[in-house]
Amino acid sequence: MRVAASGVELEYRAENGAQVPAAIVGQAIVCGVRSIVLGPPSFRFVETIAPTALDGADLSDIEGVFNHNPDILLGRTKSNTMTVARAADGGLTYHIPFDANDPDHNRVGSKIKRGDLAGSSFVFDVKKGGDSWTEERAADGSKLYHRHVTQIKRVYDVCPVTKPAYTDTTTAKRSHDAFEEEHTVAPSYEIESAQLDLKKRF
Repeated sequence: MRVAASGVELEYRAENGAQVPAAIVGQAIVCGVRSIVLGPPSFRFVETIAPTALDGADLSDIEGVFNHNPDILLGRTKSNTMTVARAADGGLTYHIPFDANDPDHNRVGSKIKRGDLAGSSFVFDVKKGGDSWTEERAADGSKLYHRHVTQIKRVYDVCPVTKPAYTDTTTAKRSHDAFEEEHTVAPSYEIESAQLDLKKRF
């Protein structure tokens, strides 16, 4: 038996003739699909994670938390109270054995059972050069950036959340600014000056 909440579920087991929670499970990283639109009006973007983005990523110490809050720790890979695995699409699933003596497990479990939680999310950073950006137009004609993540450096947490899209816009904006700086094309007058200089030499 499973009670689903779109990306995060309670797994049950039979005990003394009753069904009791056995684990909190979900898929935190989904690959090959566009995220919802993220960021404030001044910097709207969507994100797509490549199926191979987790190849070589550091998954050694990932925290399982609720709503990215480290004070609501549900499990941790380092202490073997949570396990993670690659999904068929290249993403990442998590499995947190349910602890009936942990008030946080009971609180989160109740929210999942009621259907209050909308899905799962994660926090990560990318390797240098591990993402790229393209510019698009949203349906209303406004500027929309598309971040393509190809190499994840480390995953820090995975978690059930009330809103399944993380909103770490600051980190994403820094990544976009760095990409723009690295791929800036010299102004045309600089190119023309360089060409004139070459003509003088030859």
